[in-house]
Amino acid sequence: MQKIKDEWYKNKTWNGKADSIFEQNFKYTRGDNNKAFYLQQQGCLLLLNNQKNIQEVGLALLSRLIEDFPAEHSSIVLAQEKMGDYFLHQKKYGEAAKYFTIVVDYCAAQNSSSGTSGLAVLKFAVAIFKTGEIDKMESAYELLQNFSAHQLKMDDARFYHNETGAHICAALHKKEEAVKYAAAALKIVTDTPVTLHKKPGTASPTKQQLHLLQQIWLP
Repeated sequence: MQKIKDEWYKNKTWNGKADSIFEQNFKYTRGDNNKAFYLQQQGCLLLLNNQKNIQEVGLALLSRLIEDFPAEHSSIVLAQEKMGDYFLHQKKYGEAAKYFTIVVDYCAAQNSSSGTSGLAVLKFAVAIFKTGEIDKMESAYELLQNFSAHQLKMDDARFYHNETGAHICAALHKKEEAVKYAAAALKIVTDTPVTLHKKPGTASPTKQQLHLLQQIWLP
């Protein structure tokens, strides 16, 4: 069956043939904005692959985007957040924080989080919290305090915000605040057990996540 014309930059895996087809089409693409978009789309998709070598291809494509098309900010900021997500998942918290802070600074300069998940500040807080260093946890707490939670409309984002707050406050022995965050997170799960974390690319809270929140709420 013949490939549809946009399938060449939507590969979920990678091999020599996919690479050849991508580069051939990329070569004849006009406009830096289009080239940046194709690199961003393909790179981010490959980061979702379970194989390390294919993830590395994704990282290489996104690095190529950042280096070759520095003026294409909309594609770059999305790529940098996805790279932060990748390194956070890989438990490389320093690398994750590096990319999240770039996204956070960009959003602050634009006075808008358009083109991002809107959660980069929270992800940055999680990354620096995960280092386990007390001084960095204080920085994570400050980020949390300055985050405008009212902008969060989706239950999964609200849960992530409150779960993050519960763990950061608990680590800093801010018991009263930790309990409030944990209670809010658990209430979201109780109120919306079917819809929570059901959008593509997310997962429902695990039993371990809920157990840890319950320990904070009712120690």
